[in-house]
Amino acid sequence: MMRSRPVRRRPARRDRRGFALITAILITIVAAAVALGAAMLTMNTTLSQKASDRSAALDDAALAGIEEARNRLNARLDTMPMTAYRTVENGVTVPGSDGIQRWTYVGRRGNTNNLANAGEFGVMGHIISHAKDSRGNQTIRRSEIYQESFARYADFTDKSRRWDGVTLWWALGMQAAGPVHSNDTIRVWSGAPFPQATFHDEVTTQRIVLNKTNAQYMKGPPKERVARIPLPSTADLDILKNIAAGAGYSFTPSYTVGDSANATMRIEFLAIDVNNDGDVTDPDEGFFRIYQQYNDTRGAGYARGSTPAPPPALPLTTVNIGFGNSLAHAGSVPANASNDSLMYSWNCGPTYLAPVYGVNREVTVDDSTLARRAVRTRGPGDTTYTQRMRDKRTAWGHASTRCFLGGDERLNGGVFRSDDLAGRWIARTAGSIPPALAGRADAAFLWPLSPSFNSAFRGVIFVEGQVAVSGVVRGRVTLAARNTISIVHSLTQSQNPGVTSGCTPDGDIVGLFSGQYVFTADNTLISPQQRRTDDGTGWQNWTGANAVASSQRKDFDPDSRRPDLAVHAVTMGLNSVAAERPNPPGGLPAARYVNRGTMRGVGGQIQDRAGQTGTMSGAQLHGINTDISFNTCAKQYPPPYFPTTGRWSLTQFFEVNPTGFDPTVWFNRP
Repeated sequence: MMRSRPVRRRPARRDRRGFALITAILITIVAAAVALGAAMLTMNTTLSQKASDRSAALDDAALAGIEEARNRLNARLDTMPMTAYRTVENGVTVPGSDGIQRWTYVGRRGNTNNLANAGEFGVMGHIISHAKDSRGNQTIRRSEIYQESFARYADFTDKSRRWDGVTLWWALGMQAAGPVHSNDTIRVWSGAPFPQATFHDEVTTQRIVLNKTNAQYMKGPPKERVARIPLPSTADLDILKNIAAGAGYSFTPSYTVGDSANATMRIEFLAIDVNNDGDVTDPDEGFFRIYQQYNDTRGAGYARGSTPAPPPALPLTTVNIGFGNSLAHAGSVPANASNDSLMYSWNCGPTYLAPVYGVNREVTVDDSTLARRAVRTRGPGDTTYTQRMRDKRTAWGHASTRCFLGGDERLNGGVFRSDDLAGRWIARTAGSIPPALAGRADAAFLWPLSPSFNSAFRGVIFVEGQVAVSGVVRGRVTLAARNTISIVHSLTQSQNPGVTSGCTPDGDIVGLFSGQYVFTADNTLISPQQRRTDDGTGWQNWTGANAVASSQRKDFDPDSRRPDLAVHAVTMGLNSVAAERPNPPGGLPAARYVNRGTMRGVGGQIQDRAGQTGTMSGAQLHGINTDISFNTCAKQYPPPYFPTTGRWSLTQFFEVNPTGFDPTVWFNRP
């Protein structure tokens, strides 16, 4: 059977022209959206740029206001108010700013009570600058500012010359470990050795450095022709007096006698191991005592241990010398014997070991026994100076003889006397002491240095007059005096000063601020003592057990560090920082020059005129040699309320919310 092949049908063709149209429309829409987005982005960028430009202009105007206000403060065109704030600019139009106005305010940090808190570590403040444009856009910027303390300087002089106009030089390898500034020419000696001076920190001067290449500069070349930095005025003393008075620590000597160096009030700092942990570095272990001399029966310089002059020629008579005892004087004393030293001192005598507050120390026999009285007579026949000084010659030659400051327990067999008939210790009238010290004989006379025991204490002690100072300090203290401050013995910190690390806000620091001079005293403790012959023509050369070489000078200081004297303090004298009597007495030949040793200080010296500490005669020195190291901690944590340079520096910047800003509310906030 024949089969036929089936016929295959093809599908019908569809029309696609409508799909192309839709695609074209979609592409057009997408392109339009992209174009619109680009336009919107461009417009937004333009608007953002304009807003950013306005913001930047406002910010620049505010920051410029801060700098202009600081410059005005440094140029003394404006002053920082003690309380509240001052308006420096009040809606002024900023030049070239398209109508931006600015308000600028300055005020101290701490506000109305700055001197009760922030001032303890320097003077700090704020500058607030408020910029506003015509559209109501505004920016407020705030900066903290501070005044650098004079304690930052290892050496500062307004005039690098003595009071008599003699110029002073950096020479013979002198070292300066901290910053140095002078408003005068800094003079470096020429010639060998090199370097004549080494400056380990920055050096600045309002003038020039003479012989500049003869010194080494470890932190770059000196900066010359800088702006003058004026010393503080006595008005700063009044501020410190008010701070001290608020704590009950302002004192006025009740008795004065002698010259400007002869302080009759002395302050002795004590660091006491309150908790018996074997150290005196705890925050509540710092105290001080105040001795006030009230007559001169033991010599005008008894409080400060001065070397007295012999009395004038005396007839045979009987005089009362205290404690109900009398003494017969016979013969006369040569007028030229006034250069003798130890013979008439109530401050010196042979010692023995006895407990003083639980520690064995060298003490003299009690004053009331008269065993140490300076003038003793052996009988009517003892008419010569040497004969009358027989007992004191024994004291001189005795290996245990020591000298002490007036009022010291060690002058009384180690027994504390609140009144020794020449002066008295001043009882505490402010603050309290730890209960653990209540049993001490001097408990009522200890004044605390810790705010824990006197909440009003801000680190300042003030004396309306002249004062002597010594002891061990545990705490942060500025001792200010209207007149001369005499360093009459070692003044040290309980904690190591000048460390390069570990400086803390409550670490020990001492500042001495005098309206006149800060002196290193010439007294029986610091100065080696000498002897005279009967006729005053030379040094005595007795024979036997008490033999004394004709040129002998002898130390009677109880401090084992002699002939070195340790002083840990930043010292400022509105006149000078110097040594008492740096020149030899008139009429003494060069061979009689007395070398008092070396004062090893850790701190700095700030003064109007460079003070003199000694005089050279060939290789011999009359006076005291000085070796001053810089206390690095004084830069970061200066003595409380120590005077500042007056120059304001910027620290940090902050933004302030402009919403509802009111400067009165801001500066008076707690």
